[in-house]
Amino acid sequence: MNGVLYGVGVGPGDPKMLTLQAVEVLQMADVIAVPDTKGEKTAMKVVGEYIKDKAVVYCPMPMTRDSDLLEKSHGISCSLIEQELLKGNNVAFITLGDPTIYSTYMNIQRIMDNKGYITRTIPGVTSFCASAGALNISLCDREEALHIIPASYDETEKLLELKGTKVLMKSGKSLTDIKVALKRKGLFQFSRMVECCGMESQRVYKSLDEVSDDSSYFSIIIVKDK
Repeated sequence: MNGVLYGVGVGPGDPKMLTLQAVEVLQMADVIAVPDTKGEKTAMKVVGEYIKDKAVVYCPMPMTRDSDLLEKSHGISCSLIEQELLKGNNVAFITLGDPTIYSTYMNIQRIMDNKGYITRTIPGVTSFCASAGALNISLCDREEALHIIPASYDETEKLLELKGTKVLMKSGKSLTDIKVALKRKGLFQFSRMVECCGMESQRVYKSLDEVSDDSSYFSIIIVKDK
């Protein structure tokens, strides 16, 4: 009988934010699959206590928008995972935050689903919810909308015009441009940021004036409406 593939959200970086369900799956899994990305070491550190002596498969996941390169890397990753599933091994693919929010896992999950394998998604604490907690603010109230926006995409500045709270994901590498865009839209003074939320290097900024332009890739900006 083939094994089951689990996509496991491990939260933003603090092992205390692992869910009970995530721990249960990690302990049950025969093999741990890890995306070979910037967050690999952090994700492994989060789950380290629960995966001692387990086999680990490293899946190539280049940070690129090149569709051909992505398709190739997804194919390689799926082949590595499939080898384990065919042996009857249950595989836990770990990902920072939640698997359903801008995660490489969902690409793998769709391919493996189409191949006929059983897959399960285990939710995790999102980086933006943890960041709101670190800032001690609400993300949205009453009828206020909440918009989750990738910070480095071409339409980001246009999306800042949306009414409600805006969350800019993985803002670090685009911080200079984001600051300029926020100022143009009159939103700079309503913006806060958390860098490396849940990690040992976490920093909380109540004003973007305090933020250097070389901040970590793992930076979340929360823009409350005027």
